[in-house]
Amino acid sequence: MSIENESKDLAEDEYIVSRVAGRKNDSETGRRYYLIEWEGYDLKDNTWEEESNVYSSSAIDNFLTAMKKQMRGKVTSLATTKKKLLLRNTFDPDTGNYYPNTTAAQKTSRIEANKRTREFIETETESVTVSKPIKEARVGIEKLSLNSLTDFEAKVEQIKKSIKVQYPLVRLSNNLMHNKQPVYEFENLKSKVLVVNEVDNELPSNFIYIDELVYTDPVQPPDSNFLFSCNCSPSADCSHACHDFHTYDKSGRLLLSQGTAIYECNQTCECSTKCRNRVVQKGRSIPLQVYKTKAKGWGVRSNQSIPKGTFVEEYIGEVIQVKEGDQRGHFYDKIGCSYLFDMDFAQSEFATKYVIDSFILGNVSRFFNHSCTPNLAVFAVFHDSADNQMHRLAFFASRDIAKGEELCFDYNGRGDGSLVEPADGAARYECHCSSPECRKWIYH
Repeated sequence: MSIENESKDLAEDEYIVSRVAGRKNDSETGRRYYLIEWEGYDLKDNTWEEESNVYSSSAIDNFLTAMKKQMRGKVTSLATTKKKLLLRNTFDPDTGNYYPNTTAAQKTSRIEANKRTREFIETETESVTVSKPIKEARVGIEKLSLNSLTDFEAKVEQIKKSIKVQYPLVRLSNNLMHNKQPVYEFENLKSKVLVVNEVDNELPSNFIYIDELVYTDPVQPPDSNFLFSCNCSPSADCSHACHDFHTYDKSGRLLLSQGTAIYECNQTCECSTKCRNRVVQKGRSIPLQVYKTKAKGWGVRSNQSIPKGTFVEEYIGEVIQVKEGDQRGHFYDKIGCSYLFDMDFAQSEFATKYVIDSFILGNVSRFFNHSCTPNLAVFAVFHDSADNQMHRLAFFASRDIAKGEELCFDYNGRGDGSLVEPADGAARYECHCSSPECRKWIYH
């Protein structure tokens, strides 16, 4: 059945339910209500609906199943409690707040904001109808069939199967422990990425670790025939003759201010790999550690100090078209997760065409958290592309970073370091960066 035909089948007083996300009881009347998330609407449009108006027992069953998982098997308390129950990553219109507030902590961003990522939760989504909802102002319903979600999930599995796992997550066999907890490692990386968890037993295993960008059809890798070469000799370091300014110092530390693109030497240049204008393309050299925080999900730190200007990591994932990114973003919102990062350096002149998505395939940078006083800055980098709309995204230390300090960047920051003003009606999440200059909210 087509989307158009399905929409016509809906009565004027029936609307599509994305999921049941909460339950409460009215102590005075004894009536039970369920929190409804509506298909095609923002979470702020959630409404509490009386049980008699929810005609799908399967939607309620899905809610109870998800709640049992969230309550870690405390079935008895779920069956008897009179307290309000809320699934993670929803919005409660009673309080006007998102639940929980920490769901914004794992967001990965664009160079210019509109960052969004919610904690990953596995819940089943089903399209069902509710009759006569309390909220009347619902126009232009965008109905998604269940087949669309099924097709997307099949595509995710197809992508995973198409990639050879080169960097599996394994427990170190030398009995190495961190505060009495086992240490894991993504194997075969040139510079180590360890994983420790002192909070619970979870591992970051819901993605495939990659170390190079993957171009997903119809996106093609940049064409090297359009690259321009420098005029330096093979023995030159490209620090004077062919560049108007220095990009890196002799130690490979960045000298440019934030908001300036980095143009490195490329494969058509005569200079050698020892050229000091080749940094990001050589890859990460700093060992990093992924660790579980108490309030922000996974985070990243290093067991060594990092001087200002040091290249830390590149944002790696699938390169997809913006249209594909928007489609994926819709489904990611449904399952509570998104790691989309726009290649938008040239957006003042050209529309953004490409997005890097690290939800399915990604590297350690997908775990970088937000801070209102960040120690990382994001730069657009060109070394294999002459297309202004296709560039790399690289993180550099914006100040000296101490050993063991969490690596963070500003989710609400522009590429030039200034702040993005939140759009009208933008969702906001409580910030947990603990900075003395904390702005209290992260806008999405």
